[in-house]
Amino acid sequence: MLKNYFKIAFRNLMRHKAFSFINIAGLAIGIASCLLPFTVAKYELSYDTFQPNYNQIYQLVTHNKFENGITYNPGVPVPALEGLKIDFPQITNGSLLASYGSQVTVVESNANTSSDKKFIEATGFFFADSEFFHVFHYNCLAGSSAVVKSLRSEQCV
Repeated sequence: MLKNYFKIAFRNLMRHKAFSFINIAGLAIGIASCLLPFTVAKYELSYDTFQPNYNQIYQLVTHNKFENGITYNPGVPVPALEGLKIDFPQITNGSLLASYGSQVTVVESNANTSSDKKFIEATGFFFADSEFFHVFHYNCLAGSSAVVKSLRSEQCV
């Protein structure tokens, strides 16, 4: 019976080619126009949901206006975190995260800049303040994050 249905459908497709093309193309465009917004919405709503308290974590961006347009940069200047904590007492923890390029300069204790060590890393470096592990939850592959969690921002240099 099912074989008969497919045979009749194929014969009708071959007999009315233009009408079949219009119907199949309309169906394909309709399905694609439904799947595309669904895929975009699903991606946007699943952004950074792997953190246990993702609904309480917010990222701030800097809105810069220039003559040739507007840019958005992730993050804010360093003093902005303390200012936000003063203005908004609801903020319990905040963390600053910085991503730098591949060149790292290790500053020596003396003021002579010629003795500073410079080296290049292939993957770049990320720096975070002491409250990073109070906001984000990660499992350490080696070592312990308890040392970092116990630090206070006053103790960091």
